Amino acid sequence: MGDLVDIATRRGGGIEVALIWDRSEGTLVVFAYDGQTSEEIAVPVSADEAAEVYRHPFAYAYRSTGAGSSGTSPAHSQR
Repeated sequence: MGDLVDIATRRGGGIEVALIWDRSEGTLVVFAYDGQTSEEIAVPVSADEAAEVYRHPFAYAYRSTGAGSSGTSPAHSQR
């Protein structure tokens, strides 16, 4: 877990969003969790698109790696 860096996290309106960088893999992922629907997603992103996906994560839900809807907040579980 020491290789995971929380670049940005925000919460509001029951939604949590985190942009995480994995140092060992050199990858970025936007995690989002909607507390009202228990929907959670994990969207791999490039550096060029990270800010856009971070701002509007559910618009990119179709690209999710299948975080599912277990009810566990990815923003909390990845830190």
